[in-house]
This record gives sequence, C-alpha cells and structure tokens, in this order.
Amino acid sequence: MSASREHDIRCGLHEKLVGLDPRILEVDATVTQLAGSKLTVLVTGETGTGKDIVARLLHHRSPRYGMPFIKVNCPGIPESILESELFGYERGAFTGAHTAKPGRFELANTGTIFLDEISETAHSIQGKLLQVLDGDPFMRVGGTVPIRTDTRIVAATNVSLDDAVARGTLREDISFRLREVEVHLPPLRERLDDIPLLVEHFNYNICKGLQRPYEEFDPALVAKLQELPFPGNIRELAARVKKYLATGQEEHLLAAEGVAPVVVEAGPSAAGTGKPREEARPFPTLKEAVARAVEETERKLIEDTLRHTLWNRRKAAELLDTSYSSLLRRIDMYQIGKSS
Repeated sequence: MSASREHDIRCGLHEKLVGLDPRILEVDATVTQLAGSKLTVLVTGETGTGKDIVARLLHHRSPRYGMPFIKVNCPGIPESILESELFGYERGAFTGAHTAKPGRFELANTGTIFLDEISETAHSIQGKLLQVLDGDPFMRVGGTVPIRTDTRIVAATNVSLDDAVARGTLREDISFRLREVEVHLPPLRERLDDIPLLVEHFNYNICKGLQRPYEEFDPALVAKLQELPFPGNIRELAARVKKYLATGQEEHLLAAEGVAPVVVEAGPSAAGTGKPREEARPFPTLKEAVARAVEETERKLIEDTLRHTLWNRRKAAELLDTSYSSLLRRIDMYQIGKSS
C-alpha cells in the first residue's frame, strides 16, 4: 500500500481512488505529488468517474487539510446569482441584500475551492474568474475594497475545454490558465478488472452506513457486473450496490441491458423441453478459465493454511488476512473438511 493511501486510512477518509489499473495508480501518485503545491489542477473525465474524489484527495493530502473545502457546482447556480455566490456581495448591492455576505472564494480562504463542470460557467463572470486564477484580488458585488484570498483552485470538466472554446462558451485565456496541470480519469468500461475492488469498497462503506454486518458479494454476481457497460461509471456502480444491499434483489444490481447471456453446454436434459438447445463451446471463455484457476488456488491456500494452524479457523483467517465469517463461507463453499 502506498504511503498516500495509508495516510487516507489513518485520517479516516472514506473517499479514495480504488483500483489497481495503472492509470488509476498514476493518478494517485500525481495527486500526492501535486497536493502541496498551489498549481491549478484540471480534472477531466466522463460523468461519474470520480473527479470530485480527486479534488478532495488533493485537499486532504495537502497542508490545507483541516481548512475549508468548498465545492461549487457551476451549472447548478443560476447565472443571475453566480457572481454573488462566488465573490460575495455588500449590503445594498441589489434588492434583498440586507447584509453583506462573503462568497465561496472567501469561505475557502486557506483551503481549497472545487469548481465542478467549469466549462459551464456563465460567460459574464469569466473575466472576474480569470483575475482570481491569476492570483489577483477581486471585489464583492457592490464592493470597493479589493479582497485577496489564499485559495487553492481545483476544477473539473466532463467535456473538452477546446470544444467549449470553439463553441464560444469558454474564454480561451481561462482554458489555458485552468490547465496548469491536467489529470484524467478513465471510464469504468476501460478498467473492468477494478470492479471487484470497487464493489468490495462500496459494500464495506454502505454496510457500515446501514449498520449491518458486512458480507462479501457472491463472485458470480461480481463477474456479471463486469459484463455491464456502465455509462454512469463508478457513480452508477455505487448506486447499484446500494440498491442491492438495501433490497436484496439482484435485479437492482444487474440490469438486463448490457449483460451478455451465459452460454451453457447443452445436455440430455434439454431434450423434449421445447426450448432451443444452446451450442456447446469446445473451450471455456478466458473469464471462466481465470475464475476456475482462482478458485483452485484459493481452495488449496485455505486447505494448506488450515493444516498449518491445526484447523484453528480463527488463526487461519488471521494468517489469510480475511474475516472469520468470510473464511467460514469459503470453507462451506469449497466443502473443505478435515479429511481434505
């Protein structure tokens, strides 16, 4: 485990980059490298890939940890009030401004501000935003006193900034300023091997939140999840896991669309049923072969460990670095007995 991930666990951060895909490990290393700097970081990737997690990790691993972390959903704030929300306003600046109010940049002083979906920022305030990106002071709406803050800026987008510039919705100078450092998150469909780790992560945290005992997922269910397209990426996977844990119904975990049908070997029992016989495959699929190899290796390791501990199952669970209940389930699943 990397020092950065040990730090996240030690400080109680539940949101983290989960996976062993080389691109995810590279992002994790880059986050650690950039955390202590003031460079503006642009996080790119499709919706639901975890851009907000990268922003929080940049804050959490930096000397600013413990200071404010302010998230701004740029397209979620009406253009008419976005400027006052970001930069604040003075009393009497407009109708209804009965008292002065600091903006999000002031609230994030000494901490981090996360500008989500930055490409959707209203064009009318991009000039003022550029001032802040350049480190210059700004004024509240209706104010006359320049305000300077020490705020780390992290931004995110799920579209190309170059395309936004070409459409005229984003100033080119801002696009250059935002990309001092760019971090890209791949879609989940490009790292399906990480799904078992992600499921385990969501399962553990959701069970903890629901105050229910943790139980590992059936490997067959996880294998089916790896056949889904996941247009909503990690956010969609988390939602599926949560619905399944809350209801216990597999249909909430596995949508029919996108799941490849399982082809089984046709046998004599299929005759006379009126159902079409499915063609038998001469060889198992690669996924099936890997699953069988994993099962055989796991079974042998458990048997060897149990013999080593003289069938002390609690000691075996400790040596195998797994929970006692998980070990018992595997012993039952593989029908491991003392006669083995």
